[in-house]
Amino acid sequence: MKKLTVEKIKNKFALNILSGFQSLDNIIEVYGLNRAGLELTGYYEDGQKSHRLILMSTKEYNYIMNYDEEERKKRYKNLLSKNIPAVIVTEKFIDKIFFEVGKELDFPILQTNYESTSDFTKDVLDLMDDYFAPSTEMHASFMNIFGKGVIIIGESGIGKSELAMDLVKSNHLFVGDDRIVVAKKSGQLYGRSHEILKNLVEVRGIGIIDIAKTNGYKVIMDESTIDMVIELSIFKKNGVDDSDRLGQGFNTYSILGTEVPYMKIPVSSGRNIQNIIETAVSKLKIIQSGLYKDDATLLTERAMEFSDD
Repeated sequence: MKKLTVEKIKNKFALNILSGFQSLDNIIEVYGLNRAGLELTGYYEDGQKSHRLILMSTKEYNYIMNYDEEERKKRYKNLLSKNIPAVIVTEKFIDKIFFEVGKELDFPILQTNYESTSDFTKDVLDLMDDYFAPSTEMHASFMNIFGKGVIIIGESGIGKSELAMDLVKSNHLFVGDDRIVVAKKSGQLYGRSHEILKNLVEVRGIGIIDIAKTNGYKVIMDESTIDMVIELSIFKKNGVDDSDRLGQGFNTYSILGTEVPYMKIPVSSGRNIQNIIETAVSKLKIIQSGLYKDDATLLTERAMEFSDD
């Protein structure tokens, strides 16, 4: 698993280093960003939560300034002696005693120029998601079609990569091919290309193609939610037709414990799979809008209309 260090946080958000220049390689091992209000009162949680990155701003400053210098120094030393990777302060936390203690202990204290602590917290947690969110890899092509992230799976050689190129030509967005990294963040699945294969498609008989160079970066989407899984299957494989001609809605496909709408589409000569997938995505959007009638209900209503005539 990738390691998140204090230095990566510093570089990502252009933080100023106030102390602890030699400790920027501290590893952040626990997800989350704690406000230090309780810690400054002397209360510390047991377990991993006490090892989170710390953020201090106006509230913490207003509280700690109720104490004299000696007491503040004592509380700061107690805070920085705990197993925390670093402390980040805003420009509103201006107690020089804290910075002196940080330099004395060579502890990493960094400063952000964000005006909003809530915005900063959100951005830090978004970055942490890339390191701590449950993840897996799928052998698939991944496209964003009509605003929906569609994972296309199927056995090797069935034409997933070629289909992805056809969809790109129809102005759909390319996310990745072959190795798709899936992460679960706040209960939602997100997918992106593996970094080694970013923007690349392998086409049998031609080789590796860089989609960004052949079609432009406008067709590239770095990351997308995963809203649907489509499996391509060979029509009448081993002489058996297992396709569903009259669907009763979408089945589901489990990824990291999350159920995603799933459809299996048989591939055969003469079938325009690109159009079929576009139609499947349109059907999903109609269902999610609440306007969809399942196939059996629609046919029954039509039959009743004609019988009345």
